Amino acid sequence: MPSLFDEFDSIAPKRGHDNTGVTDRVVNQFLTELDGVEVLTGVFVFAATSRPDLLDAALLRPGRLDRLLFCGFPSQQERLDILNVLSRKLPLDNDVDLDAIAYMTEGFSGADLQALLSDAQLAAVHEHLRADSSIPGRMPIITDALLKSVASKARPSTSESEKQRLYGIYSQFLDSKKSAAAQSRDAKGKRATLA
Repeated sequence: MPSLFDEFDSIAPKRGHDNTGVTDRVVNQFLTELDGVEVLTGVFVFAATSRPDLLDAALLRPGRLDRLLFCGFPSQQERLDILNVLSRKLPLDNDVDLDAIAYMTEGFSGADLQALLSDAQLAAVHEHLRADSSIPGRMPIITDALLKSVASKARPSTSESEKQRLYGIYSQFLDSKKSAAAQSRDAKGKRATLA
């Protein structure tokens, strides 16, 4: 049974930064619940965040949320796959070239692609209303030219400088996780003294 938490950094940020203590109590309760999951089989907890550096470190210890997967911005092929899925139920003209749209949308996220298709659908409706719509039952259709026109005006929601900043955060976060895992591995079997 999977559980998915989106924007996890807002649910479980680092403790000690909240004046009221409410957030600390939420994180403590979440840790308690995660530790209780050990007796259950088939339970998977997934958490998504664009700011892993803001998460409480205790959540990322082994046995809790201990597997990390970085999901960057989609490649051209991934954008094409996303466009194919998102456009399945849209009234696309037969000549629409989604390969070209995937090429035109470098740096777009899945949400950006969804917004692009929604804008194209709205533009098709406006175009339909402006045209002679005396033909009963005629539906607005997204043509290749219309979709390319909308795509040429669209911009990704995340700027290049913001992407570089996020990639830097992810890189530092992953490096710190690797370093902590290496220290833990190196410490196994070693004796600690209080001398």
